[in-house]
Amino acid sequence: MHAIRVRMPARVAAAVAATALTVTGIVAAAGVASAVPKPKLDATRLSISNKVIAHGKHHVDAVTGVLRSDDKAVSGETVALEARTGVTPRWKVVATGATGPGGAITFDVTPKAKMQFKYVFAGDSTYRASHSNVITLSPVK
Repeated sequence: MHAIRVRMPARVAAAVAATALTVTGIVAAAGVASAVPKPKLDATRLSISNKVIAHGKHHVDAVTGVLRSDDKAVSGETVALEARTGVTPRWKVVATGATGPGGAITFDVTPKAKMQFKYVFAGDSTYRASHSNVITLSPVK
């Protein structure tokens, strides 16, 4: 086997080329990673409560929720009211609406059987998704 002799200028040129390729790869990878920063979404909190509205022979529950972020009301966002009944229920959207100036939203419901309700906010480009606790309502007998 013969030893291959490489002159010093050729060695330097090869080292410079290898260094340039490595640095270019690192810079390109850093550029791709930082090119699309993920926006930091504000956390939200969604509350739920009910108030019985009974008049005459009718019984209605006003289901009210408030959407907040950093202890401030979030208005103009779409919130869904979901409900379920039964032993192995699936949540179904029964109403949707936009939050008002105070972040509040209210729907009137008349449960025909024992039902559970919750509010769901899907989130958007500014706010993270959230959902309320679950409340259980029973029909009037």
